[in-house]
Amino acid sequence: MDQNGGGRETPLSTILVDRPLGVLFQEQPPHRARAQAAARWSQTLGQGTPDMKTHAMASGLRITLTKTELQALLNLARYGADQLDTARHNHILPRRQEAVAADVIQGLECGLASVQWKQAEAKARREQPKRDAERRAAREHHAQIDGYSVWAMLGDWTDMSDDPDRRQWADMFHPDTKPREQGEIRRNVWRIFISKGSAALDDLVVLSGDCTTTADRDEIKQLARRIIANHQE
Repeated sequence: MDQNGGGRETPLSTILVDRPLGVLFQEQPPHRARAQAAARWSQTLGQGTPDMKTHAMASGLRITLTKTELQALLNLARYGADQLDTARHNHILPRRQEAVAADVIQGLECGLASVQWKQAEAKARREQPKRDAERRAAREHHAQIDGYSVWAMLGDWTDMSDDPDRRQWADMFHPDTKPREQGEIRRNVWRIFISKGSAALDDLVVLSGDCTTTADRDEIKQLARRIIANHQE
């Protein structure tokens, strides 16, 4: 879900808390620190939010968070960890919990990185059809010229014909293409195909196509009109 848009995010990350972590967030006596940390948590993540789900287990508490909630929790944990060295006289954490604080933060960081990677993968899959269409559009050209349908495709082409007066262009990288030793090769040019009518109506006319000499799209129209004019003569 777009974090800038409306609606709720889909819960993406699940963490398992295997023991109470205490309060990492305030340079206050423990009871005051717990109360203030709880208030900050509610304000940051949204009090009563239905996205964050908890599931009690014998070994701890499993929590499912959205990306935004995970980022908020990680920032709070980092902030709290930074206070440990400057507030040891307040006994914010028991030694046992203090020992696992770094591991907790590292686990949250790894979880956030995994969520971001999965989101990037999902976005790439969603945008793949659009990118494919854009690539095809960049390498194809469709037009109606003098009543004929003209289709052109950008690529590398080689002349397979033994007749110097008749060209037979083939895709250089097609597996069935075997370029002639003396055959002409044109790279990054438009191979044009020209037709008129319909095969279903038995009035289909296909003209001998050709290749442009450059990648300029304007050359397609010039070459197509020359081929059409020669056919009409």
